[in-house]
Amino acid sequence: MSSSDARAQRGRPTVLDRGAIATATFRLWSEHGYQAVGWRDIAEATGVSVRTLVRHFARKSDIAWVGVPGATRRLRAALAETPADVPVDVAARRAIVESISDDPMTPAGTDWIRVVASEPELAGSAPGAYRPWIDELARFLRQRAPELSPAEAEAIASGYQATAFAALVSWGEGRTGGDAAASADRALRRLSIATG
Repeated sequence: MSSSDARAQRGRPTVLDRGAIATATFRLWSEHGYQAVGWRDIAEATGVSVRTLVRHFARKSDIAWVGVPGATRRLRAALAETPADVPVDVAARRAIVESISDDPMTPAGTDWIRVVASEPELAGSAPGAYRPWIDELARFLRQRAPELSPAEAEAIASGYQATAFAALVSWGEGRTGGDAAASADRALRRLSIATG
């Protein structure tokens, strides 16, 4: 191996494929259990060094939430495209359903949701991981229903997140039919926001 080849192989990768790391990690978690899988196991499965993994994921549980930024972007875009005459609760529901993707590392993935729902550390970290998503929805609620206080808008947005998450868990466990988005849509239709 030439010295230029050795230099090209050293150092951290210029782009880390977070989705590929999550896919491999969830496969390990599904097969062996969350607690049994350590950083070295993830490094072996992904071909990414432990040092690089830890630099990009402060905690092992952070890998579970790589789909949240994409879901937040989809939510933001759907909310921005909502006509002003659509009732706020209908707008929120539709945007949340739009934010659910078919990507297997997002809440539409049955492996993802089964692991997250069955591991207390992951399930307990969901509200914190979804904070940007909740903030985005709360901001929209305040714009569309200015009579809501910031605390009320945050509480409602958190309720929407909890409802969607519970619906996805039920779907992932096979207790509801259809796809993930349809399951969330059915549950979210039960919520309403009184405005005025």
